[in-house]
Amino acid sequence: MASEKLFKGGLPLQEGAFLLKVSKERLLAVVVPGESEEAVELKREELRRVMEEEGIVHGVLPEPAVRSSGGLCVAQGLAPIHGEDSKVKMHVKPAVVRSPKVKDPERDQVDFRELGSIVNVDKGRLLLEIIPPTPGTPGKDLFGAEIPPKPGKERKLKRGPGITLSSNERKVFADCDGKFVMVDGRPAVYEEHVVNGDIDMSVGNIAFGGKLLVVHGEVPPGFSLKCRGDIMIDRGVHNSLVMAGGKLTVAGSVVGEETVLRAKGDVEIAFMENGPCVEAGGNLLIRESSIQCQGLVGGNFYARGKGVVVGGKYIVGGSVYVRELGSEAEVQTNFHVGVVPTLQGRKQKVDEDLRLWAERLNEIIKNISTLEKMKKEQGGGFPQERTTMLQKYKLAMPKAMDRVNALTEQANALEAELEQMVAESVFVYGTIHPGAVISIGSATRFVTSEEEQSVVYFDRESRQILIRKMSAEEQAAGA
Repeated sequence: MASEKLFKGGLPLQEGAFLLKVSKERLLAVVVPGESEEAVELKREELRRVMEEEGIVHGVLPEPAVRSSGGLCVAQGLAPIHGEDSKVKMHVKPAVVRSPKVKDPERDQVDFRELGSIVNVDKGRLLLEIIPPTPGTPGKDLFGAEIPPKPGKERKLKRGPGITLSSNERKVFADCDGKFVMVDGRPAVYEEHVVNGDIDMSVGNIAFGGKLLVVHGEVPPGFSLKCRGDIMIDRGVHNSLVMAGGKLTVAGSVVGEETVLRAKGDVEIAFMENGPCVEAGGNLLIRESSIQCQGLVGGNFYARGKGVVVGGKYIVGGSVYVRELGSEAEVQTNFHVGVVPTLQGRKQKVDEDLRLWAERLNEIIKNISTLEKMKKEQGGGFPQERTTMLQKYKLAMPKAMDRVNALTEQANALEAELEQMVAESVFVYGTIHPGAVISIGSATRFVTSEEEQSVVYFDRESRQILIRKMSAEEQAAGA
């Protein structure tokens, strides 16, 4: 067993000319000069013998090494490598917030207005994982004894809502579609995103992949909101783009020619005016009024409260239910009902393509006729470049004719399909004014007289659009 002198003052060598010392952690042996005033050379053999007698068997250097702090290092043990603590490996970089204000703990609704950016994730996405701590590597002291390492510490990860863990609780997955955040070190995925105020430059454009986007303010010009689920806006939308994968509700006004609202589900608006375009895959509900707007509606159109619709153009797949249609000023107000918007869009596209190809065909035929006439008049003097041009026109003409014929067949087929869609009607619970234009299928009716509590419908026998008085049951349904 090593003597205590090795650890205290040092073990004398060569009658005190040198001292052999060992560090407290037993990992370093050094030789330092003793109290001898004479220059004495260190005897290597005696040094080795003493170290062996003292039990220094590990890490003995072949040759002593000069230390910068003085003396010679003659043996050096192996220090243990302590284990590393468990680590978090991020597979998705989250938005990081600190102690957000909780609005509704039961719904996990949090105010993230200061969040800045939204990190959207899909359900099942691997967000992060905990890398286990390492045990470390043992060392060995100068006397051959093993030095155990300190193992790394296990990190306990607190978690928020919207996540799920793997069976070993080391991998964190999104449990829903939404935004991924780290709140005070806790991973969470929120299905709702709430803006407590207006959309402005501090918030920016929003693209949210969750279930619900709520704006407790208005959307001013130039911004865009997009949400995979529903959108609720407490105030107005002005010359901005709003797109919802579900239902869209605007409790205020929708204003401006550059405003576009699109939703795969229903759209509900307090009132709109001055040119906005609304596209609803489901129903469109106007609570107060719609003045000079455009609508493309897959379901029904409702404006039964105050229900005033003046001006604009609406293509509606279902029926129309309004309180007042048009105005005393006889503003033209167009409704095309019983038309699936996608079908109508296809018909408009085919009609436009047909018009362009028909014009192109006519131009080709005209050019061929002109060049043939010139060739007949000029005979051998007809220029070669015009002969080449004539050949190109003749080659292009059959292709153009085939294209025109194909588009004509498509247009006729779509027209026939549209003509069959005549089961929907327009229900006016108050007044329908002159200037209203109602189209059902391929038929159109220009309203020229004021009518009260009326139903505009397509009469299959006469193939015309007629107007009749509402029944008591129909009036009660609209009350």
